[in-house]
Formats: sequence, structure tokens, C-alpha cells
Amino acid sequence: MSGGIAKLLKEKDYFSAEDDLHRIKQVQEFLADRFVFENLDVLLKVEDSITPEFIEEKMLLKGRGGLCYELNALQHLLLKELGFNVYLTSATVAAETGWATDRTHVMNLFWKEGKLYLIDSGFGSNLPLQPVELDGPSVTSPAGSFRLRTSETEKGTIVLQTKINKGWNTRYAFFPEKAEWDDLDRIKKEIHTSSKSAFNRELLIARLLPKATLSVNEERLQIKRIEGEDQRILFSTDQEMLKNIKSNFNEPIYQAAVQYVQRKGFQNSK
Repeated sequence: MSGGIAKLLKEKDYFSAEDDLHRIKQVQEFLADRFVFENLDVLLKVEDSITPEFIEEKMLLKGRGGLCYELNALQHLLLKELGFNVYLTSATVAAETGWATDRTHVMNLFWKEGKLYLIDSGFGSNLPLQPVELDGPSVTSPAGSFRLRTSETEKGTIVLQTKINKGWNTRYAFFPEKAEWDDLDRIKKEIHTSSKSAFNRELLIARLLPKATLSVNEERLQIKRIEGEDQRILFSTDQEMLKNIKSNFNEPIYQAAVQYVQRKGFQNSK
């Protein structure tokens, strides 16, 4: 563990907490605060294998974020180093038109006293920010309410659901089976190359704030607040997009976005 992470966890009183679930919650809050959901490596066609060394260099040393197979891989490494017996697994996301690409969402699972918990730091800004117990109580974060339920589907026997006005909406389904690091490369390849992928078409950066969710794509910046009015800023140029990225995200994210805009401009000029 880097000295910076250890220092930040110490500031959160992580090492004085006795309950494992509370300690994991603190790790999830730390990850949400420091590492954003972003697909710039997909757009920049960075094809490096997903290994512990790659994750540590990209995120801990360079300060970048990533997609689920990177964010939850970092979560996995950190929790394992802290002594938690977590394991990676993969899920299929439920889209408006049906199931998305098969088993391309990565999360962590954790058993404690015979109960199974989902730990997810890589689902855009839709983060529970704490472990979610299978068939246990729902949990709430600035992104809304979440629950984990046993449910037979063609894509798995467990579903993560979020609360909507009319009830509960399934966000993804999975079988509680262990995924290996090699499987993360399969998922990365699918995300980079599949015509069904939602992440290889245009830029997306998202983060969870203490009282809101914030996201940027190539058309707009959007802030959805728990209290108060939502905010939406439309972009008429790439420079406006970059200006808003610079003001809402760290310098490494901004520089990667600049590279993407330059690459896109070069390709469009051919």
C-alpha cells in the first residue's frame, strides 16, 4: 500500500474501526473520492493487459481513473492488502433494450459470517458506497437506494437493484463465481472492440460527490443533486468540454481528455 493511501485511511480513522463492513465502507468512500469513472483509455486505444502492476501505475502513480475492470481491480488489490478475503466476479448489465454485453461488469464479493456482500466501486456514479448484503436491507448513498436480491435470470442468480418511483429496477445480474485476472483482459477487449459496447463511442467521465452525482460526455456536463436544482451545461465546442473537465477533475484526467480531443481532430481531418 502506498504511503499516501495509508495516510488517507488513517485520517478517516480506518485503523481504529473494529467492524469489517465499516472498514470496507471507508475504503469505498476513499476510492469514490479519489478515482473517477472514465473511459479515456478506451478512446485512446491503450491496450495494456490488466495486471496489478498496470493498475498501480495508471491509478496510484499517474492519478487516473478507469472503468469497472480497473476501479474494482484497484479495490480488490487494496482490500486484499488490508486483509479482506475478497474475490472478483463479473456481471451482465441490464440495459433499456435488454441485456448488455455478457459478463463485462466487474465487482468484488465478500463473505462474512455466512453472508454474501457485494462491493462495487466501478459502476459509474451509481455507487452504494458500502457493502450490500445479499437478501439483506437496502442501503443508501448520494446515488440512491440499492439492494441485492436472489433472483433467477438468464444472466445470473443474483441481481443488484436500484429504487425508482415505481419500485425496484435491476441494474445487473451475476452468478457468484470467481473471475481471474485473465478474465479482466477479456472484458477489456470486449469493451474496446465490441459494437455493443457503450464505452468505445464517446467520452464519459463520472464521479459521485457527497450530495450529488456529476457526469460529463461530449454534449454536456450534468449534476444531479440530492437537494436543490439539477444543473446541465451544454457544450458547443470541444474546448468548452475541456474547460469543464479541467474545472471538475484532476490534471491527469484533463490531460488525457486533451489527448483524446487532439486524436479525434486528427482522425476527422483525414
